[in-house]
Amino acid sequence: MKLIGNTLHLIDWDTVINTIKDRSGNTLKYNDSCFPKTDDFDRLDKIWTKAGYLRNSEVVEWTNYFPGDDFDKTVVDQFRNIVRAEPWMVWISRIRPGKMAPWHFDAHSKIKDLDKLGMPIRFTCYIQSPQPGHVSIVENSSVYMPDKGSIYQWPSHDAWHCGMNGGLEDKFMFNYWGYK
Repeated sequence: MKLIGNTLHLIDWDTVINTIKDRSGNTLKYNDSCFPKTDDFDRLDKIWTKAGYLRNSEVVEWTNYFPGDDFDKTVVDQFRNIVRAEPWMVWISRIRPGKMAPWHFDAHSKIKDLDKLGMPIRFTCYIQSPQPGHVSIVENSSVYMPDKGSIYQWPSHDAWHCGMNGGLEDKFMFNYWGYK
């Protein structure tokens, strides 16, 4: 991933986190409701099963929060102005201590629609102060203890990745799929 800038003095991430931290969001686990019956999800299911991840394991878990439902949509507008890419799908992910999202690609059911809109591009923004044990890996690069507000551009919108929290506090990240 490539560090492209920082939002620290442009977006009040503390307020955003305080808005969502007590909300339930959309929690996903490795079970039948997480993986709808599509070819891409079947592929991930086989990969995770072969690797030894167990369905309904307490380890595989993450929560997503969405603009408009869980936090103010103006954050998306502010971020769009920084990265100069139109939003397609935006969310904040949360991984609690001891949880992880194993190695995967995002098998979103409408990802082919993104290619029709323009050149797909993806960013992650680290929205909290650096925390020990919070790790993100995208393809062959890892991000550990990034500065609060750091924006990283992904090598491709559909890159393989994983995230984990071996720390003591929840891990929050702002995720932005867009197009130019």
